[in-house]
Amino acid sequence: MIKVLDKTFAILEDLAVASPQALRIVELAERHGINPATCSRILRELVDAGYAVQISRQDGYAAGPRAWTFARQISYHERMIRFAEPIIRKCAESLRASVLLVELHNCERYILLHHNYCTKLDIRLTELSNRDVFETATGLMLAANADAERLDKLFAAYPAAAESPLFPPGADLREELRKIRLERECSYAKGNQGIAAFPVFRNRKVVASLGGSIAVEDFIGTGRKRMIEALRQAASNLSKTISIVNTAG
Repeated sequence: MIKVLDKTFAILEDLAVASPQALRIVELAERHGINPATCSRILRELVDAGYAVQISRQDGYAAGPRAWTFARQISYHERMIRFAEPIIRKCAESLRASVLLVELHNCERYILLHHNYCTKLDIRLTELSNRDVFETATGLMLAANADAERLDKLFAAYPAAAESPLFPPGADLREELRKIRLERECSYAKGNQGIAAFPVFRNRKVVASLGGSIAVEDFIGTGRKRMIEALRQAASNLSKTISIVNTAG
């Protein structure tokens, strides 16, 4: 039963990500390692529940009206996201950069907000979550601030984490994470991008990471310094906004 539920949710997520484009039974069955008959039965149940619709026999299935209304009913971290929206938009626009707010949940990165004003970077976020914690600045920042138990789970989930492309070969990952936690910032050149991230605090506890990226040629020299200063200020402003100040007197 659990495996069937796993496949059902996985198929529903695929439909949601692809929407409004339809996906065919054969494609979904192959992607999730199930036979077409089982996939067809799951899709029929999703259609009956309103979470999927059949576009046609040839085109396949897409997300349905119940999936749409279900998503619209959800309010997640409403206060933080509401206050973060103008801060992230302004930061991305002023830097001509890609700026995002990220949360760590069950060893995966979830992007809560994203604005891209960098015309040189074609960034397309097509996944509901990302398994790239040790390959991204925001992921490293969140891992650096995880408690010991959570960090052990991250290492177990990413057995090749010690070979993070952001660190020199042979670097001690735990030591690198310790440095990030103490410095409260990280920045790297990665492929065609320059990336950086800072922690977002709620009452002294790290709850998210605010990061950004620009074209690597703009990351050299003063461009790097300018981006780091802007992201640091944006993360600080958001932290102050979402924290509760208790006063007496």
